[in-house]
Amino acid sequence: GMTQAEARVAVSHFLAESVGHGFHCVRILHGKGLGSRHRGPVLKAAVNRWLRRHDAVRAFTSARRSDGGTGALYVLLGR
Repeated sequence: GMTQAEARVAVSHFLAESVGHGFHCVRILHGKGLGSRHRGPVLKAAVNRWLRRHDAVRAFTSARRSDGGTGALYVLLGR
């Protein structure tokens, strides 16, 4: 339910805190874009772009169905 601006700040803070705590793998729930109607999954695409540019992100992939499926990502972190 976040805007892109809100989500960008939240993702940035989450990744910084995760790295600070020494986490190596985290899950980000971005949703499937069902509320975006004709625009498609806005946050899903935006989170994908942000993670590709983030220095601490080594890799990411869609989560298992039981963990959110295509509405969530596993993110591998490094320093």
